Amino acid sequence: MRSDTGTRTAQLYISQMNAAGGVDALQGPATVKRANYLDYAKSLTAAYYVAGYMTPLGGGVSLVEQVVDTSTGTIILAATAQIQSFEDATSQAITIRDGIVAREQSKAQAFAEASAQATPAPLASNEANIGGGIAGLFKHRGRQTPDPQATAIVKPAKGIFVVRVGGSSSSVLLNDATSALYAALNQHYAARKTHSGGDAAKLANTICGADRNNTVATGTLSSKSVRRGFFSRTQYGFVLDVYTCFGARLAETSGDGDSVQSAVSAAVAAYVADHPQNG
Repeated sequence: MRSDTGTRTAQLYISQMNAAGGVDALQGPATVKRANYLDYAKSLTAAYYVAGYMTPLGGGVSLVEQVVDTSTGTIILAATAQIQSFEDATSQAITIRDGIVAREQSKAQAFAEASAQATPAPLASNEANIGGGIAGLFKHRGRQTPDPQATAIVKPAKGIFVVRVGGSSSSVLLNDATSALYAALNQHYAARKTHSGGDAAKLANTICGADRNNTVATGTLSSKSVRRGFFSRTQYGFVLDVYTCFGARLAETSGDGDSVQSAVSAAVAAYVADHPQNG
């Protein structure tokens, strides 16, 4: 295993967690010792830090991860995974991000319960520290009270129907892409899911029905394997197609990313920039 594998894996985690949104992940310097992780995270006013270690296993590595709440010093999430590729590592990064977001959403009650727990025991001396790697991930603590100056997002009058994404990828990835497309569009427009799949241009009229002040969106997901150093990883591409209710193509944008969500988000961002009022 290369000496910089831990650092490179941490960099991948940071990229994927930030791309998924909801967290602000930073990498700590390799000079910070394990015994000082908590103090260092607190010095950055981080809400959590992620630590872990790797050991070679066959053609890949065994990865152990722990997410620690800096307000209590307790482990709030732990996971073990067998990593064979960057795609596997990407999945673990999203799992950790989802766990942190879920905990944040539990707010005061979860933090109160965590405060009563004891400080976690240190890792055994024979466990390999990946120094400068996953231990460098942090999430800054957000505001504890709402900003009184904040205003609600006003979405345009024209909404958007979301049709199931197509492509040669597995049904699981196509489902993920469809959910990501709905979530990304719904941040900017009044999005609605449909149970339709197939040629969106031909289905648009039926989907809209009498509700004509809408557009219809779908897309095509693709992927390719990219070799980089110790691991190979999967890169995703997404082409977003948006149609009027009459079936005319309104726009086509594309995006690439190291995860399905980041590729979809990139394509949606390009569409939003050109169609803030959705056509």
